[in-house]
Parts: sequence; C-alpha cells; structure tokens
Amino acid sequence: MVIYIISDGKKGHLSQTWGLAQALLSHARQQQPDGQHTVHEVDVSSMSFVDKLTYSGANLSLPRPDLILCAGHGTHLAALHLAHTMRCLCMVCMKPSIPTKCFDLCIIPRHDYEEHANLPEHILLTNGALNSIHPEPGIEKKETLLLIGGPSKEFGWDEDHLLTQLSTIARFNTGQMVLTTSRRTPPDFVSLLTPACPSIRIEPVETTAPDWVTKHLASAREVWVTQDSVSMVYEALSSGAPVGIIEMPVHPKRAGKAPSRVARGLASLVREGYVTTFTQWLTMHRLTPGKPLHETDRVAEYILNHFPKLLS
Repeated sequence: MVIYIISDGKKGHLSQTWGLAQALLSHARQQQPDGQHTVHEVDVSSMSFVDKLTYSGANLSLPRPDLILCAGHGTHLAALHLAHTMRCLCMVCMKPSIPTKCFDLCIIPRHDYEEHANLPEHILLTNGALNSIHPEPGIEKKETLLLIGGPSKEFGWDEDHLLTQLSTIARFNTGQMVLTTSRRTPPDFVSLLTPACPSIRIEPVETTAPDWVTKHLASAREVWVTQDSVSMVYEALSSGAPVGIIEMPVHPKRAGKAPSRVARGLASLVREGYVTTFTQWLTMHRLTPGKPLHETDRVAEYILNHFPKLLS
C-alpha cells in the first residue's frame, strides 16, 4: 500500500495525517508482511489556488498511490484532483470546507459534526482529532507533565485561579514536575508562576523543540492540561497516562449561552471517566487511572475493513 500525504506544512494537520498513515502501514504490514508499504509527503503549501485545482503530480517521481490523505482547507483541492488523476482513494481528516461527498471518507472529530441517527457512510466520527501519539510502555514514567494553553474563543483567562490550581497540584506531588506553555499563553505568566510554584520546572514553548510534547508524553506518569487545550487533551489521552483537567473560565462572550460542541465533548470525557477535573481531584488527590483512546488505530482498522482494495 502506497499512501500520499498532501501537506500544508501545519504541524497540527500533519500530526493527524501522519499518525493515521503510520497506523495504516502498521496494520497493513501485519496483514501483508511481504508487501511494499510506504508513505510519501507532498507539500502544496506554496501552490496557488489554480495550481491546486489542476494538480496532477507531474513533478513527482514516486510510486502510484493507493490512498491520498489530507488535512487542512488548503490541501483539499490538490488532494482531490491528484486522486482523480491517479485513480485512487482520497480521505480527509477534519471537517472539510467543501462538500463531504467529494471524499471517499471524511474522518471528523465528533465535536465538529452535528451527529444524527442516519450518519452518511462516508462520514466517520472520532473522539477528538487524530494524532500520532501512542502508549510507550517501554519508557520509564517519571514525571508529571503540565500543558498550559491560554485565552480562546471558548475560554477566558483567570490567572489567580490558574496559579492556585497549579500550586495545589504541586503541593501534593512528590515527583518531578515539568510545565510548558503554548503560543496563546499570556507573556507574563511564566514570571508569575516561577515564585508561586518553585518545584515546577518551566520550559516555555519558545524554548522547546517541535517534538518536545511528544517525548514528554511518552515519559509522563500523569498529565494535566488546561481546559482550553482540546487537542492536547486528546493527545494526552492517546499516551495512556492518567489525565487531569485544569479548569478555565468560560469566555465572557459565551456566558449564558448553551455549551458549545467542544465543551460538550470535554464534558463527555469527564462523564465517561476518561479524565479527572481539578474539582474532582480535590476530593481524592489522585487522577482516574489511564483510560487511553485508540482512535487512530480504530480508524486505520475501519479503513482497511471497509476499503479492502487497499490491500488487494
């Protein structure tokens, strides 16, 4: 099986497509150990709209694909036209900006799609966005990892409450603790956190390598994530570690409104015991044991079962 990933160069999108591609190849190698199973990335980030609309892959010297994967609005047209030219399947991660029927399969996070009883056959819903994280049982679990986001469309920012939560977690933690921020974290947060929580080692996002979170998830014995960082919550769950939710206030513009699909998705994780909120943790000072999500593997198995010609 040969897979092309159509790339817009964005890390979050590539995490989804590469994660799925690697899972597909892993399952394919189990079923066809002697087969030639490869994945190739095709970057279309610098192409114009017209170039994407007519892209036929004439510049490529690669084996013909069986499957094209894409994620991100800027990849859709190039992926579809290339799949038409190459006469292969085309699947998209995330809800596309064009009609879903254009794709053989749309792999969409449940919180981004209005679920109903008669779900179209070309729609597959997932718990959160796919990612490339998976449990690493052979790596020593030695630290508590804290992932801090920032203000968003859904959530506001309450510095005092956040510092109180972090200092309380630190007070009941006897092991190593490491924290990183995100691009959305207010710039003065680290200077306030340092004296408030001296036992927490802080590595701001500006100083970390692209694979920093992935490596630290692999060695985390537990993970705490701020409520606004939805994608990080799902990545933490995929690592198999127990996950705690650091609570953030609802954005003022959403006050009094019904919970968004993102908020409902997170509430579902709490209700089903996948994660532990800070308020819940206060009553027992421990996180619910890890209940990992295996969404990327589940999707890979679904694809190979429903599109058997990929291995023919």
